[in-house]
Amino acid sequence: MAPTQSLPLSGIRVVAIEQAVAAPLCSRHLADLGADVIKVERTGSGDFARDYDTFAHGMSSHFVWLNRGKRSIAIDLKTEQGQKILVDLLDTADVLLTNLGPGAVDRLVDDAELTQRNPRLVRCCISGYGPDGPYENRKAFDLLVQGEAGVTASTGEPGCPAKPGVSLADLGAGIYAVTAILAALRQREITGHGDRVHIAMFDVLVEWMNPLLIAYREAGVEIAPAGTRHATITPYGPFVTADGTTVNIAVQNDRQWMALCEVLQADDLAADHGLRRNADRLIRRDFVERAVADAVARYPEAELVEKLDAAAVPWGRMNDIAHVASHPQLGAGDRWIPVLLPFPSSSTIRVAAAPFRFASHPSGVGGGADVPALGQHTIDILTGLGYDRDELQSLMSRGDVQISTEMKAGRR
Repeated sequence: MAPTQSLPLSGIRVVAIEQAVAAPLCSRHLADLGADVIKVERTGSGDFARDYDTFAHGMSSHFVWLNRGKRSIAIDLKTEQGQKILVDLLDTADVLLTNLGPGAVDRLVDDAELTQRNPRLVRCCISGYGPDGPYENRKAFDLLVQGEAGVTASTGEPGCPAKPGVSLADLGAGIYAVTAILAALRQREITGHGDRVHIAMFDVLVEWMNPLLIAYREAGVEIAPAGTRHATITPYGPFVTADGTTVNIAVQNDRQWMALCEVLQADDLAADHGLRRNADRLIRRDFVERAVADAVARYPEAELVEKLDAAAVPWGRMNDIAHVASHPQLGAGDRWIPVLLPFPSSSTIRVAAAPFRFASHPSGVGGGADVPALGQHTIDILTGLGYDRDELQSLMSRGDVQISTEMKAGRR
C-alpha cells in the first residue's frame, strides 16, 4: 500500500456513526483513498455487523470486508459526556457520515450548533427513504427496500421473485454517498462551507429501475423478470455446451447477432430478416433462444469459445464462488490485498481489493490495513482531542467510553 500521506484524501477526517453495510462501505472507500476514518461505535457491542457470522477466523466476513483501515472509538452516546465527546470530535472533522435510524442523529447533535462550531463540515446521511414523504420514519434494511422498489419483483423467474445475492440497496447507497461526499468536498473548496447530503436507499434503487419504469409509464409494458436472461435483449443469457458446461453469451447489437449466427453456422437464422433487429427478436424470443440453445449444444466449450473470440461475440462463464476465488484475472492483476485482523486472532487474511486503480499508485490502494477491534483507538483519539490521563480514567470508569481487550492486553 502506498503511504497514506500520498493518497488522494490524505488530510481529510471522516467521523462515521455507522453500522451494517451502506455507510461502512462508503467510509471504507474513503479510508482506502487516504482519509482518516474514525468509526464511532456503541460501547458493549459496537457495530452489530461484528456479529453477522464467524467466517473470518472468528470475525464477521462483512465486518472485515467493510471496516479495514479505520480507527474505532467506543462511546456511550446516551450519556451527556459521551455526546460532548462526539461534539469535540466533530469540531475536528471534515465529514460526518451516518446511517442510523430515523431521527437518531438529531437526538445526538444540535444541527444549528454544529454548523456554528464547524461551518466547513460536510454532513452525509444515508437512510431508507429520505428526510420527507410518508415513509421517512420507517426503518429500512436491504431486503425491505428492494421489495418496495420492485427489485425483487423484477429478479428471478415469473411468479418467483428473488433477492440478488448481494445487498444492492446498501451497496448502491454507499457508492452514491462516496460520490456525493467527494462532490461536497470539492464544492467546499469554492464556497468555504460544508453542505448537507442525503442518500435514500429507495431513491438509489428506483433510479436504477428507470428502464423498467419508463417502459411501464410510457408504453404500458410491465417487463417480466427474465432470470439469468436479459429483460429486453436477446439472445443474452446462459447456454449449455455439448460437454455440459454453461457459457453466457451476450449479444448487445445487431452486428453481434449476425456474427453469432456465423459462429453457430445458423444460416437460416442469419437469413431471416425478421430477426435482424433486437426489437423483432424480442417478439420471437422463445424461438430465438431455443434455436441458439440447440446450436450451442452441438459444440464443446473449448471450440465454442474459440469461435466466439474470433468473431468478437461477447461471452463469459457462469462461475460459482469457488471458481471466482481462484479466478485468473484476480491473480494476474494482484487483486488480493492483505488485511490484519485484531487480537485475539491477529491473523492476516487476503481480500479482494477496492476497484480503484490510480496510475500514481500502481500497487493499488487499501492494502495492508488493519481491521479495528471495538474501541481499539479510543485512547489515541481522545488524547488527540486534548483529554488528559485523569479525564480518560474518569470516562472509562463511568462507562462513557470503552477500550478494546486488545488495549487491555497491552497490544496497540
